[in-house]
Amino acid sequence: MAGMVTLYELKGKEGRLYSLFSWRARMALAHKGLGFDSHPVRMSDKAAIAFSGGKTVPVLRDGETVVRDSWKIAEHLEAAYPEAPSLFGGATGHGLCQTFNIWADRTLVPAMLPVVVADIHERIDPVDRDFFRAMMEGFLKSKLEETLAGRDKATERLGRTLDPLRAALKRQPFVCGAAPAYADYIVFSVFQWARVMSPHQVLAADDPLAGWRERILDLHSGFARNVPVA
Repeated sequence: MAGMVTLYELKGKEGRLYSLFSWRARMALAHKGLGFDSHPVRMSDKAAIAFSGGKTVPVLRDGETVVRDSWKIAEHLEAAYPEAPSLFGGATGHGLCQTFNIWADRTLVPAMLPVVVADIHERIDPVDRDFFRAMMEGFLKSKLEETLAGRDKATERLGRTLDPLRAALKRQPFVCGAAPAYADYIVFSVFQWARVMSPHQVLAADDPLAGWRERILDLHSGFARNVPVA
């Protein structure tokens, strides 16, 4: 399968692959046991992915099929490779996971963003820095430097957002229960985003989420562990 599948994803400094949405696709591919070629692109280089009909990564090229958006990529992989381990565990799991995906994008990602955004700016491709600053400051309604001053409060808000997941992970080893599946990768993508791009420790060593993150990092022969990090 290697060479037939190509994943277009964001390129940072020193080989960092930092798109949280691309990490969802990466983990989905690893879960399915599919080899793939990585094609890193700059955030501001829209021409590199114009063939997809969109302006954002991840973009998956699977043979003649082109899929963009991490959720649609997961759905494509589940449908195209039914003999491989399931990402959703059936129709009910698919629906629950889609709800979880929306929660993560609208609640968890915005909670993590002010904690790590200034560090991300320092580790993206230098060509993208002005583009990234303008986009993030427009979203946050503040200067990146101001997020550093408010990091402690942002970390506290993030902690409150994560409390339900902590409670679940005290009862079971993975978000999905006894074994990991796509909902785990959705949450993990946010922590991998932070791990790759920020030296700030967002989890204490005794946090149930820290143990869960280590279990995810061990999956698939350390697929997500063995990458450049902050």
